[in-house]
Amino acid sequence: MIKCIIIDDEKKDRENLRMLLESYCPQVEIIGEAKDKDSILKVLSTTEPDVVFSDIQLGTTSVFEVFNMLEHINFKIVFVTAFDKYAIQGYQYDAIDYLLKPIEPKRLIKVVDKTFRLGESQQAKDKKLEEFKSLYSQVMETPKISITDAKGVHIIKVKDILYCVSNGNYTTFVMVEESEIVISKNLKHFEEKLQDFNFFRVHKSYLINLDYVDFLVKEQGGSIIMKNGKSLPISRNSKKELYEKMNIL
Repeated sequence: MIKCIIIDDEKKDRENLRMLLESYCPQVEIIGEAKDKDSILKVLSTTEPDVVFSDIQLGTTSVFEVFNMLEHINFKIVFVTAFDKYAIQGYQYDAIDYLLKPIEPKRLIKVVDKTFRLGESQQAKDKKLEEFKSLYSQVMETPKISITDAKGVHIIKVKDILYCVSNGNYTTFVMVEESEIVISKNLKHFEEKLQDFNFFRVHKSYLINLDYVDFLVKEQGGSIIMKNGKSLPISRNSKKELYEKMNIL
């Protein structure tokens, strides 16, 4: 049997991969799961997997940060990710492989078969991990936008925006560190500019960064609790699409 560990911060994704492995790869034995830095280090200290199936982004932590803490990586790695399909397909990977979400059973079978047919030295394994880390950094480089107010032009990282608030023809940017920037353009303008970066308009007055949603309240029409504790309303027309984006059943 081939021993494996599944790493993903989303429970449903771990369960889905477990189901697929049990259904299509009977030669693979799942000996553990992990969802964050602490659980990864714990499971790796108590087991000896042949392979680790790992998501790359675990909340605000990259799995590379955890791997860098290990003295040796004596297991094969298959990355399970939803990021840039074409960038990763254009990269000729060998023993360290990847699966794209949603996982296709045929692709899973192929990856499992290829991963264990090919042998590799520790030096080759370390080199390929560094190459993949470099690729990931390039693909996932933090995007920035420029916004102009009366003082000048602000160059801000998209990940530093908590949410945006509409005030007529003005928009207030509420930043993660709680500072605010007021821009003389309406919210519709920024909704179009930020739609590719996991932002969603939950209400006519609010455009939120979905990465910073802390809690969703279903009672009394529904509301969103952001990471700063602020409660924002959800419009009736936005609720269904919001639930779909956040995988809420």
